[in-house]
Formats: sequence, structure tokens, C-alpha cells
Amino acid sequence: MKQRVRVALLTVVASLAAANFGNDAHAIDDDASALFAQGSAALADGRPADAIAALEALADRGVVDPVASYDRGLAYAMRARIGTELPGDLGRAAHGFEEARELSRDAALIEDASRALAAIHSEVARRRMREGEPVEVDPGRSLAHAVAKLLSEDTWSVLGILASVALAVGLFIRAFASERRIRISGGVAAGVAAPILVVAVSMTLAARHDRTRVREAVVVVGNARPTDERGITIPGGTPLPEGARVELVETEGARSRVRYGTIEARIPSGALRELARADL
Repeated sequence: MKQRVRVALLTVVASLAAANFGNDAHAIDDDASALFAQGSAALADGRPADAIAALEALADRGVVDPVASYDRGLAYAMRARIGTELPGDLGRAAHGFEEARELSRDAALIEDASRALAAIHSEVARRRMREGEPVEVDPGRSLAHAVAKLLSEDTWSVLGILASVALAVGLFIRAFASERRIRISGGVAAGVAAPILVVAVSMTLAARHDRTRVREAVVVVGNARPTDERGITIPGGTPLPEGARVELVETEGARSRVRYGTIEARIPSGALRELARADL
């Protein structure tokens, strides 16, 4: 890896999440806690393979926890950094960091995961550039999704309630106030509240849709090549980069239809690892 990427990953690995466990972890039974402790100890000792085994076993038990996901990403990143990388390690590291960002409410953990994810994406882009592939790894989300993520679903809901109250009061004043100046003030208040109400309701619905309906995954192979409906690789099709976050549109057995930016393609289901979601 480039020195800058190595330094970034070293920084990430140095900030092991054991200290964060008490702040952001959910209640886990004794066996799961033991697996987490084994994984953290293996990370601290520089044994990424052992850490991966323990943390993947934790995931297999159905434990959904941002710190466990973050540590799993660290383990895969460490294995890539020390030169014992296996195919898909960068994608699985990206998956762990993406999952940690989605599940956590700890600002420090989210920042660490975002920084680590940026380092992974930089390395993937460097490798793709060397192979003559497009270097874009994160095409960004839709405008509606980006705006909806600016605030939480609850915040958008509260904003909508306040805007609706302001609209009702403004309309009432405009209709029944005796003084012209007061009626104008009511009309202005209603005029300002109405578009805010529309935006707040739209963003609440968008945030709820993302939370309850949208399934997302991360590409965990070197290059996921698009296929047709028969599973045959499309000649000249641009492969999806390792570590890319995609929306799962539909799963069709061994193939999945995904959306990546403006691209919609079918790729092998085994090339993806779905992101866990917090309890609805």
C-alpha cells in the first residue's frame, strides 16, 4: 500500500474499539462476550486471522453491534496491511466499517469508521487505477437520500409537527384577525410553514422508507462483473469495485440485482455481504 494509506490503517488499528465497547455495545450473552474479548485480544496482539475467526463467529450468532462490526473491519484491514491478505479482505473491511457507521450513535466511533473506510476506498482506487479500471469507489447517494440523512427520522417528524402547527396558526390569524397588518403576518407565517411542512413530511417518509425497506450490501470480491439474466458475464461490462456500497434491488438465487449510483446490474450473490440494520 502507499505510505499514506498504511499510516491511515495503522492509525485505525491503533484505535482498537475495546475502550468503546462499554459505550456503544448492546447486551450480549456470556459466550458472545467471550468471542468479542477473544477478537479484541487477538487484534491487540497483531493476530488478525484469530480476530477474524472470533468476530465472524460473533456475527454468525446474529449479534448486531457497531463495535463488533468496527473490530471486524479492523481485523480484515490489519490482515491486508501486514501482507497476509486474502481475496476480498478489503471489501470485508469496508463492510465492517460501513456497518459500524450505520449502527452506531457514538460520534467518535462513527468518525473512526469513516476515516478507516476512506483509507480502504483509497487503496481500492489505487489498485483499480493500476489495472486501468475506473477509480470511483463511492458514487454517492441520491439527493433525496442525502437530504433525508441530514437529520434523523424523529427530527424530521418533529419538524413536520411544528410546521403544521405554524401553518394552522398562520391560516387562522389570516382568516380571523381584524387588523390588516396582523393578517399579513399570519399569511407570511403560513407561507413559510407550508414548504417546510412539505419538505419535512417528504424527508420523514424517505427516512422511514430507507430504514424499513431499503436493503444494502457491500461488494466483497476484487471485481464483481455484471452478468445477464442467464448468469453469463456481459462483455465490456464495468465491474463493481471491491468495497462498493450498493442497494439490493432483488435477489434471484445465485444472482442479485443491485443499484450502484446510476448503474443497475446483476452480479453473483456471493460477491455481496448485506449490511445489518438496527432493530426497527
